[in-house]
Amino acid sequence: MTPSQKLARARHCFQAWLKQENDTEIRETIQIRPETDAAPWSESVFICDGFYRGRRFRTENASAIWFTEEDELKIQNAEGSVVATLSSSDMEAQFQTSHSDNQTGTPTESPTPLRRAA
Repeated sequence: MTPSQKLARARHCFQAWLKQENDTEIRETIQIRPETDAAPWSESVFICDGFYRGRRFRTENASAIWFTEEDELKIQNAEGSVVATLSSSDMEAQFQTSHSDNQTGTPTESPTPLRRAA
């Protein structure tokens, strides 16, 4: 799986977590490809000690950091307490489950790149 595919998977997991947290009537399994965002959120590059560590996602009530080396997503509430940790295998399992229910193919398939760096 390419780094961009891993990042896309982390984004979808955070969106799904937001949707699950904001959905008070339906408490089913997490949907990895929600139709609409549960809340407006922003994304930024996460740099620590001068090194790229991953991405940070933020809303008014929650934030998450996707750590690239560990391929782990840590979700925090507004107070900064970690409320969920998704490992690479957890994210992949959720993605596979949702992807197989909604579409054909696998999320780990690598599309042909449009451009390549020299």
